[in-house]
Amino acid sequence: MPIFHFDIADGVRLEDPVGLDCRNETDAKRTAKLIARQIAVDLDDGNEDRSVVVVDEAGSEIFKTPVKA
Repeated sequence: MPIFHFDIADGVRLEDPVGLDCRNETDAKRTAKLIARQIAVDLDDGNEDRSVVVVDEAGSEIFKTPVKA
């Protein structure tokens, strides 16, 4: 299974050094949306610029989803 990294971006980028095994890009996008929802629940700080960015094994950004409170 390919490894995808889920970086957090909010003006500064916090890179995911380990990543997660996902079946494909669709699964990685679904995982990013789940991560974004959990961050929104945990932080609830109203930072509209925060997002979860999916990076594939080649280092390419393939998806970005906002963290919404």
